[in-house]
Amino acid sequence: MGNKSPQKASAKSSGILGDIVNSIFEPGVNRGVLVVMNSAFAGLFLILAYLLFATHFNLHVCVLTLIAMGLFISIQWFIKEATAFKNNAATATPSGGHSPGTAGGKSAATKPKKKKL
Repeated sequence: MGNKSPQKASAKSSGILGDIVNSIFEPGVNRGVLVVMNSAFAGLFLILAYLLFATHFNLHVCVLTLIAMGLFISIQWFIKEATAFKNNAATATPSGGHSPGTAGGKSAATKPKKKKL
């Protein structure tokens, strides 16, 4: 139990700026990147809200707002699904490394088939 994986050791947050720098070298998205991204979207939505009122709901600004909302929602959905997939993949494989219901770690689909003559 003395072995710690590199991911668990780096899971400790070193601040937002440290998380962003560390995310360059790690797969996935960490908390710092999410905070900065969500803050950037919040600023974008504030600016778009101001533009909506300042331009008296100009059609172009309305469409831009809808596009930004669609982008924000799709990114949030993708991150949620990727996180759920990562968590399911981590819990689906038992500690032995073999998938359940397989013999010796090989599934029936990967066994070579014999040719009939």
